[in-house]
Amino acid sequence: MDDQLRLTLAFDIAIARSRHTLRLIYHNTFPASPPSIFPVDGESRMSGHQYGAGGDLCLEIRNDNWSPDVTGAMMIGSARHLLETETPGEDGAAIHAPSAHDFPAILSLRSEVTRFYVSPLARVILADDDADGLPIEIGIDYCSGRTFMAHILSMDGDGDDNKTHVAPEPLRRTCVEIDGVVVSTGASAKTLEKIRTFGDLEQFLGDRFPLKPDARWAVILRGSEGSLRLLCHFANDDDLMSFTTVLAPFDGDRSGLPSLQIRKKKVGIVGLGSLGSKIALSLARSGVCHFELVDGDILHAGNLERHDGDWRDVGRHKAELTAHRLQLVRRDVEIGVWRSAIGAQVSSQEAANVSQALASCDLIIDATANADVFNYVAGLSLRHNRSLIWGAVYAGGVGGEMARARINRDPSPYDVRTVINQYYETSDETPPVAAGRGYDGSVGEETPMQATDADVSAFAAHITAFALDTLSDAEPSNYDAQAYLVGLKRGWLFNGPFDARPITVEAPVRGTLSTEAGSAGEADFITSLFSG
Repeated sequence: MDDQLRLTLAFDIAIARSRHTLRLIYHNTFPASPPSIFPVDGESRMSGHQYGAGGDLCLEIRNDNWSPDVTGAMMIGSARHLLETETPGEDGAAIHAPSAHDFPAILSLRSEVTRFYVSPLARVILADDDADGLPIEIGIDYCSGRTFMAHILSMDGDGDDNKTHVAPEPLRRTCVEIDGVVVSTGASAKTLEKIRTFGDLEQFLGDRFPLKPDARWAVILRGSEGSLRLLCHFANDDDLMSFTTVLAPFDGDRSGLPSLQIRKKKVGIVGLGSLGSKIALSLARSGVCHFELVDGDILHAGNLERHDGDWRDVGRHKAELTAHRLQLVRRDVEIGVWRSAIGAQVSSQEAANVSQALASCDLIIDATANADVFNYVAGLSLRHNRSLIWGAVYAGGVGGEMARARINRDPSPYDVRTVINQYYETSDETPPVAAGRGYDGSVGEETPMQATDADVSAFAAHITAFALDTLSDAEPSNYDAQAYLVGLKRGWLFNGPFDARPITVEAPVRGTLSTEAGSAGEADFITSLFSG
């Protein structure tokens, strides 16, 4: 027994021209998982099928095909078969046993602390025959974990207007920026891997690229097979910082949505609290590229229980921090940020600017749970022919309400809200809706209403799906009703999770208000009143 009370067995395997001393260890999880076989010295590299020097052997019997009826003797037999297969021949040439399974390439990166991530766009540019000598900007980021991540920030061009920006611009804020160049070579990947010092690189390149020993620069070496190797030099250091290349796959669309149609639409979100911030991020991940964000509040430490922000954002305006996160999700996103509150005592010009920004949106989402804000944006949506969605999470996270009023398809938002309120009045219990103005208790509440992050996230997902259905303008819609009361757990009128109560509103469908018809005649008439 070892110091962890695991049963162990030391044994030797004698094969042609070699002898191996090994140890069989039954883990404390046995028989749910197989035992392991290690070199006794904890250092030897015995096989190409071994998890690092001194690590356990990867045998024919593994976690993915393990069965408790496999004996320790069978494991030892498998180890002997592996070592016999890989015994070098008379000429000493190494022999590798065939692999019985695919080892995920991503797992080989676990020990690599310096990685060079090449995005799909960068891969296309670097594969071009004209890539040799291409100016680049490299950003080295160290914001999480123990890994230094290098990204190509931009390529080509002397000024900012001529550069091809490969990575989101906000990524620069957490990166060390280094200028460099792409050098195409006819060398193999193995040859490039041997370049580790300033002297090695200088000898390899000759006079193709002048290297400055007292400066900071980066070089991407492109090999004969299209392999890429990033080397960074820091002033007066002979050792180069080398990176393991990670190539991004050329993935297609993952959402299954009509992306071209969604990308053209603009969404205005009023209220970037716990619910609104999650809706914004989810819409961006789904393909929405144009936003107008309105919220005058800042993020406090207590908001971290539910908000999409983190400690780096505490004290910042919610609209700004949400915009920053959107920019890190989508490189092509365009955002209008308004640190303002609907109905607040701001200048008439500021209020007009916010209204005009929301009026330019195809869809407005009210995530404030504030009756005053709803009244304002509902009127705005009617005057400017904009579809409106609103929603809120119930107290205790028991569920929530979501509703919409689309142009030419649904009744007025005021009619929809009236029917929802009538539904609440039929309940024997008091509806778990906000008594004040604002779910977070910022106005009219002594304390915030309670709900977990899971509750808010689940309901934000429902509203996001509601919004995407509205933006895609699909017929038939996935939603037959104008409003839904959705249960997330047992409580109030809900029997349990996924208990949804659709509310269909029988009222005239809102039409499109024309602001252009007759406007020329009206202008002429008004002008005539002031003539003379």
